[in-house]
Amino acid sequence: MTFNDQNFMLKNNSAKLLYEEVKDQPIFDYHCHLDPKEIFEDKPFENIVDLWLGGDHYKWRLMRANGISEEEITGSASKLDKFKAFAKTVERAYGNPVYHWTAMELKNVFGIDELLGQDNAEDIYNRLNRILKEKEVSPRKLIADSKVTFIGTTDHPLDSLEWHQKLAEDETFETVVAPTFRPDEAFIEHRHFAKFIERLADVTKSPIVDFKSFMAAMRERIAYFADKGCKASDISFTEIVFEKADSEQLDQLMAKTLAGHQPSQLEINQWQTAVFAELCQFYKEFGFVTQVHFGALRNNHSGLFKRLGADVGVDSLGDQTALTVNMNRLLDHLVQTDSMPKMIWYNLNPSYNIAVANTLANFQANEEGVAGYLQFGAGWWFADTKIGMISQMNALAEQGMLANFVGMLTDSRSFLSYQRHDYFRRILCTYLGEWMEDGEVPENLTALGRVAKDIAYHNAVNYFN
Repeated sequence: MTFNDQNFMLKNNSAKLLYEEVKDQPIFDYHCHLDPKEIFEDKPFENIVDLWLGGDHYKWRLMRANGISEEEITGSASKLDKFKAFAKTVERAYGNPVYHWTAMELKNVFGIDELLGQDNAEDIYNRLNRILKEKEVSPRKLIADSKVTFIGTTDHPLDSLEWHQKLAEDETFETVVAPTFRPDEAFIEHRHFAKFIERLADVTKSPIVDFKSFMAAMRERIAYFADKGCKASDISFTEIVFEKADSEQLDQLMAKTLAGHQPSQLEINQWQTAVFAELCQFYKEFGFVTQVHFGALRNNHSGLFKRLGADVGVDSLGDQTALTVNMNRLLDHLVQTDSMPKMIWYNLNPSYNIAVANTLANFQANEEGVAGYLQFGAGWWFADTKIGMISQMNALAEQGMLANFVGMLTDSRSFLSYQRHDYFRRILCTYLGEWMEDGEVPENLTALGRVAKDIAYHNAVNYFN
């Protein structure tokens, strides 16, 4: 079998036939971290390092593991030297998905079929930069070439959304770019919580004096996002908790925190439970798909965090006790208060895959006729690997219905990351193909091909309406 040919990752004949069904489908990228301003301005990229290595903590983390100095990763080294340092790393990164993604991006986006390594790094660097210039490669061109129909960005609750508005008014660009409501700073443990409350009051022109007025201001911002085409929310929790508190306790907790009090873990849990439950009620009201990412232990290398900030490749899998107890109680509370929106849950630690898929299956009942009302999301971050994707699909298939899965997302800051959708589709087709080859499902390419196409594209389109 030849590496990275047309049958890459397709391990049997059934997989190859299934891939023919999905390979040309468009992409519905419902969660990413692309900048809408960059998409609107559509400036051509001048250097491959800016496009390929800038802000990519997957690559930075890998380069550190290969002994590359920080000067050649995030420092002031020349772009050529940074590219060479990455080439030196990736040629030895067997088994890491970055090895596969790199080869796919080179071949599928730039037409370069050679494997990148330190011996050809400078030559490929020059060729890539020449392609960028000659073809005027820009954000919109990369999006169009990948046949992306929808992009869900990740946006601060107080964002004006001016760039989304400009994109919506631009009739020359067919891809829908919708904002996603991401209120991380609304939780008291966030270092910007006090400043966020102050800015929220200023933007909404409403005094925030207690929990009720705080949530009223948050609802106003959600309504603003909905008016600008928002389809979803997102949040990242370290742990899933459920700890009730009454309005008086919440009022006191907010006042103490704004006065400089460092909240205890119990208080953090109480605030998270109350705020998230209220937000879910609003999300249901406005029809937002609610995405929950949990289990990341962030910024563990304090020196690099202090020097470079967040999202630089020093985060880890988290763990917690009583996950299923808290998750079941939280979801039941949402049901009992008629506050359950459509939700996608992503756990960073794969050891919880079966537990999460099993818990979600308890709360699928709905009167809206939605198949997969609660979604077990694709392998996220450290789990968007071959093994991670298969583990997630195994859990979903065994505990729920894989056929209703909304499929892959990029969750990326890179305009080159759409190859991850093709990577996922190839793995999906081999996964389904092995069932057929092993006699675990009927040898019905029509039926299984329909499932593959739904997971690759149609389920997400229908789910996000």
